[in-house]
Amino acid sequence: MVAALGMLLRAMSRRRWRSWLLLSLLVALVSGLVLASAATGRRTASAFPRFKAAHGYDAFLFTVTPKPKIATRPEVASVTPVGAVGFGTPTCTCPRPIANSGVAVFEVPPKDLPHVVKLVAGRMPDQSDPYQVLASFSLQQDAGLRVGTVIRVPLYAASQRAALLSGVGARPGGPTVNLRVVGIEAADGEFPGTGSPSHNVYTTRAFARTVNPKTVVLAAYLIRLRGGPADLPRFEAHARALGVANVLDLDAQTTAVTSSIRPQALGWWILAGLAALTGIIVVAQALARQAAAESEPYVTLSALGVSRRQLAALTMTTTLLIAVAGVAGGVALAVALSPLTPVGEARIAEPSPGLAFDSLILVPGATAAVIVVLALGVWPAARAARTRPAPQAAPALPSRVVALLAGARVPVSAVIGVRHALERGRDRAAVPAGPAVAGSVLAVTALCATAVFGASLSHLTSTPALYGQPFDLAFSPGSAPPSFSQLAASLTGDRAISDVSLGAGEPVSINGRTVSGIAGQSLRGRLLQTAVSGRLPRADDEVALGAITLRQVGAHVGSLVRVEAPGIQGRTRASLDRVVGTAVFAPNVGTAGLGTGAVLTLDGLLGDHCAPGRAGQACQVRAVTEAGGTILVRAAPGPGRTATLARLARAYPDAVQFPATPVNLANFGQAVNFPLIFGLILVLFGVATLVHLLLLSVARRRPELGLLKRSGSSAASWRSPSCGRPRPSPWWGSSSACQPGSPRAG
Repeated sequence: MVAALGMLLRAMSRRRWRSWLLLSLLVALVSGLVLASAATGRRTASAFPRFKAAHGYDAFLFTVTPKPKIATRPEVASVTPVGAVGFGTPTCTCPRPIANSGVAVFEVPPKDLPHVVKLVAGRMPDQSDPYQVLASFSLQQDAGLRVGTVIRVPLYAASQRAALLSGVGARPGGPTVNLRVVGIEAADGEFPGTGSPSHNVYTTRAFARTVNPKTVVLAAYLIRLRGGPADLPRFEAHARALGVANVLDLDAQTTAVTSSIRPQALGWWILAGLAALTGIIVVAQALARQAAAESEPYVTLSALGVSRRQLAALTMTTTLLIAVAGVAGGVALAVALSPLTPVGEARIAEPSPGLAFDSLILVPGATAAVIVVLALGVWPAARAARTRPAPQAAPALPSRVVALLAGARVPVSAVIGVRHALERGRDRAAVPAGPAVAGSVLAVTALCATAVFGASLSHLTSTPALYGQPFDLAFSPGSAPPSFSQLAASLTGDRAISDVSLGAGEPVSINGRTVSGIAGQSLRGRLLQTAVSGRLPRADDEVALGAITLRQVGAHVGSLVRVEAPGIQGRTRASLDRVVGTAVFAPNVGTAGLGTGAVLTLDGLLGDHCAPGRAGQACQVRAVTEAGGTILVRAAPGPGRTATLARLARAYPDAVQFPATPVNLANFGQAVNFPLIFGLILVLFGVATLVHLLLLSVARRRPELGLLKRSGSSAASWRSPSCGRPRPSPWWGSSSACQPGSPRAG
């Protein structure tokens, strides 16, 4: 039996090798894209944990004076000393100004620098050059700096140490250094997560030797603990006992960053599932067509004594060869695509970019792909093996479209082409055209749906007002001038600004569930908060909730909810408020998600603390100041809008905050265009399916085409310069191209 199967396979391969190769390429394309998507999902999900293992730390300690005893603690695995340089507001020739908040200039020992940072672009600084630095990728994203940018940093003089530590806001009196960025790096604490990222600059050994004697350098430490987060509480207690000013938990940020990347990983896994589902349908149709084409000689083989089991084994052997060759090509395709992934924030965190062979995905996935292809080939093989001589089949019903074209006296070649495309045919010329047409229609429909979804997602990510940011800039002044009230008055009086709002946030309880409460009051123009449905609250006994919060508390627009809101000075307001709408929340207001939170009026949050009227507005400004609130502004529309925003950023560099796209939304919608990728996958599958169908249909109808050609149905016979315009002919046959008496008639 094995010898007979081998002989039959060799004989069939001489006729079918092209269709086998094309079917193998189709399997390679499907399995490769599915495996690549699944491997990318796993690589994306594990990118930051692996970055943390290579470049991460458990705690960051900031001290006024060095604390060498920190390294002697039993729970400490390693200590990296860091020097923190005192400086004022940095400037650069960047598209956007550098916000002073969150910026730090660090000195790390050269031997430890590769373990602290991951080089994203450019090169490491020359340790003998005092003015070469690395800059964080967060600075690149927020300010637009790049390799070659020069940052001007005013330094505090050594004599200003006491003023710097007291936080009185004295101007830097030391030298101003010009630092040239030679590389972009990523380090622990610089990823946005759910809050504002750190903006770090790393100097060289030559900078410490040349500049440190002229300025203020404070001590800091990066700590790795033996037990990880479990040892942090005990270590923090001992560190504070030694006089450490601040201990930052870097492990807590890991959870936030991993959560922000998770939607992108989920998107890749969903894409893999959709591609697998679509690919199974495509491969199943292709295997059915291939089995039908290969079953032509089975009647003869059956008459010669070949059993049904042997015929089925022959088809399954062919399917196995196609599956193994195709899946091997799919694994190669998945590995070849791996340097393109991951993308976005996960790509920055990926510690090992380039080619990647994920054995935990590719090996089980390849095995499963072979099994799936074999399973899809069982039914076509069994059906092809059921061969028996059949009586003359009834003629197939002609297509109505073909009949209409024939009645419209369309050229014969066009009518025959449409008939081959729409009619199945009979006997050995039969081709399952219906499923192919239906599959093409479904592919085009899915492509249109993904295009619409992609356009909607792009519109969402490019329109901040839709995700809770109808403002252009936010201001949160600190202890340095101007004060909160002075800044509010200055912004309200600026005629280039159309809308100014006060904003404050406090935790509130809605039907017993604690969420972030946002209180706003318009100083000019409209309140800068986004309502999804209904409206924003106007009275003290009204509230707008996020869609998720609305569902969690079992409420709806128009219902009453119990609100418990603490006042600025410890007062608590408990009342039944009416839900007047749903709202969406910006990522920098302290909420846990776009649809989680509550919006109240400012008076509603503060209770009876402030009286209405002009005096009431002044009271509200003071109350928001005590609450550490913000001032939201929107520039007036027009050609000068960009210049206005740049002017405000330059005027208040220490207070300005630039709106940020929600990290979850950015990772899903901006870093990866999943609808576009799925649309391209559908196009590739559709093209491969049509090519395979055309190859089989042309091969099976070759005798018919040869007969047409032999009878004179060639391109030259339809229109010849020596014959004039041809006479129309019926669709079921052909006609002579020349009328009797013409030069070619004979």
